[in-house]
Amino acid sequence: MASNDKMFATAAACVLAFCAGSAAAQSERPAPGGIGNSDPDTHSYAKRDFGGLWSRAPEQYDLTPCPECRDPATWPGYGFFGETPPMTPEGRRRFEANRPARGLELGSDEANARTEIHVGYRRAVLPAFGNDPEMRCEPLGLARLITFSGIGAAMEIVQTDDRIVQLFEWTWDFRDIWMDGRGIPNVEDYLPRFNGYSVGRWEGDTLVVTSVGFDDRQWLDQYGFPISEKAVLEERWDRPSPNRLRVRLKLTDPVTYTAPWESSEKVWTLIPKETMSIGGWSGILEDRCVPSDESLFNQFRDRAAGIEEAE
Repeated sequence: MASNDKMFATAAACVLAFCAGSAAAQSERPAPGGIGNSDPDTHSYAKRDFGGLWSRAPEQYDLTPCPECRDPATWPGYGFFGETPPMTPEGRRRFEANRPARGLELGSDEANARTEIHVGYRRAVLPAFGNDPEMRCEPLGLARLITFSGIGAAMEIVQTDDRIVQLFEWTWDFRDIWMDGRGIPNVEDYLPRFNGYSVGRWEGDTLVVTSVGFDDRQWLDQYGFPISEKAVLEERWDRPSPNRLRVRLKLTDPVTYTAPWESSEKVWTLIPKETMSIGGWSGILEDRCVPSDESLFNQFRDRAAGIEEAE
């Protein structure tokens, strides 16, 4: 009897192990739309086709929210994020010269308590005392355009045989990715550009983009992290499901950082054209930053901060 009991226990353990293994295998299988992806669409699609209207905030178009499209709650707001590498002395100088108005307020209890995140996210000042280029309607620059996820974070992609064009709603800006086989330009031969010079190639179904030649007046993101004219930005784009587009960025900038910096993952949702429609006109909005409008707003902003206009 004892022998039979032992055999039964062994058999039962095997069944439980098998069931546990099956459950683990099922939990590891890609969910509809892909691992870590809330997209329920399982229809076939072309993985190299990035064309269309995309947004990181689909709920603005009365669509189901996309949890993975949001930036991690670890940090305030939106930004490049990831593990910030140590800065060079020059990088530190540039970083300290930039005074962001976004993030946790400098000297606040929350900022002082959140020592697990980089000081760059814990030094916000009132906008009137900051020097964010965006508040003067200067171009955001490529990395900041890509990582933007606030209201108006829509992007349209137009794809042809020899290049891919990205059109960004906020600031009504664009960049082109050349796919015609040209090499990365020698930055010494060209004027720097806010969006740099970009070339792309396919690695399987992943689009790998390399960009160089940046104007160093831009910020990497809204927290005032610098980027130099020697920076190289690599983007790895893929379409893991019919209605999702994602990218990871890697910045290599020996002028400002002692090691490459990899961003957190950024994800967009495909927006049907008819959903992005106002009065029957589909497409992204002309959401420009107009200097005269911004200047008028800044007058009220400065007065609210106790700064009177010079006579």
